[in-house]
Amino acid sequence: MVSKYFNVIRNYKTTLLWLLAMFFGGMFGGFVIASIICLPLLFIPNTNIKIESLFIFFIVIYFLGDNFSGVFSFAQNLRFVILGIGLFVLLQLQMFKYNLAFYILPFSIIATFITYSLSPLGLEATARGVSYFLVALVIFKCVQLLLEFDAQRFHSLIITFLALYFILNLFLVFVPFIEVTNIKGRYAGLMANPNGLGMVAMFSYAIIDVIRRKNQSEFNSRFFTIFKILLIVLVVLSGSRTSIFGILAFEISIRLLKYKFLLAVVLLFMVYVYSISATVSPSAIISSLGLSDFLRTDTLDDASGRTEVWVVAIAEIKNQMWLGKGMLYDNYFINLYGDRFLGEVRARHWYGIWNSYLSLLLNVGIIGLAAFSFFWYKMYALSQMKIVRFAFLMMCLFSAISESWMAASMNAFMPLVFLCWGLQIFQYKTKSKFL
Repeated sequence: MVSKYFNVIRNYKTTLLWLLAMFFGGMFGGFVIASIICLPLLFIPNTNIKIESLFIFFIVIYFLGDNFSGVFSFAQNLRFVILGIGLFVLLQLQMFKYNLAFYILPFSIIATFITYSLSPLGLEATARGVSYFLVALVIFKCVQLLLEFDAQRFHSLIITFLALYFILNLFLVFVPFIEVTNIKGRYAGLMANPNGLGMVAMFSYAIIDVIRRKNQSEFNSRFFTIFKILLIVLVVLSGSRTSIFGILAFEISIRLLKYKFLLAVVLLFMVYVYSISATVSPSAIISSLGLSDFLRTDTLDDASGRTEVWVVAIAEIKNQMWLGKGMLYDNYFINLYGDRFLGEVRARHWYGIWNSYLSLLLNVGIIGLAAFSFFWYKMYALSQMKIVRFAFLMMCLFSAISESWMAASMNAFMPLVFLCWGLQIFQYKTKSKFL
């Protein structure tokens, strides 16, 4: 199996070597050198290699984009460069034709208008509304073109590079030859924060399951099983309860979908179990089982303190519940609140809202949230995979309870969400002459 995997890697050696050049160029030369290495994407004559490389560069750069310091800090600004390159390249390949990104355009327009009209944060915040549509344009078009060209090759490409990325993260646990982050014993790998690593692994878990079910890759079922175990190990190392429960919601939904009443009961019970830590102290029980370090019982009593933040956020939402106050207002508000009422030295949970629904209501109100829900409804309705679509939706909705990842598009998660929906919606089985 290992030799076969290396044979598959050789199919993408041009993209891999180029990615490594960008990787080390950014580490040692910074943002400018990494940008220069990306620029040849504009001029490659082989269209298939161009789109494959663009797609992989985009995903990996967004994975590293949360690094605000250290050797990978170049990726934060490089996200905008690769987005611009992607738009320019795809504009020459009928980017707007049959692009699923138009289903998120209503939300993007509403978010941009609200931000422009009401936000105290200016142009940067306004651009965040536009970015939902732009990121979706690039990801959905890449998925469409690469699946139409050769579905098996594209599926194998995704598996190959995700496997390499997560194997590297696991390898760095034992041999940290480059800078990695650990926060209170929680492993963050190349992501700069543990929850980020856990959630990227969680969404990747759903993506590889979609590819496995389509049965159009060069990997067998044993490989997919091992890959899923690797992802679960990384989630455990990250200590991300959100990701653990997200994967559980995904697996339970798949197995119990035909028993709808039982599924509803189990999912409601999971929500109860996940949120009960906000009202009941389980520290003694968990300590007696020897799990106190992993489950972080020092913060479990108040759900890592997030419920305190949610009470404050709900009170603020009531002041402008229909329109909100623009993109990025959620973090602006909670930081302003903390500075005013708690002082400069305060608990970590007071630096974010930690709930996608509350963040969206703060930013774009009920009207914006309704437009965002329209996108999710259309993706669900268009999916050709009737079982997986529900499981993936549950994973996304569940993980949004305790993370504000839906309130931004320039993070590592929204591109993976667009990718997973695209794989479910676009169904191609044979090689085409499109590219």
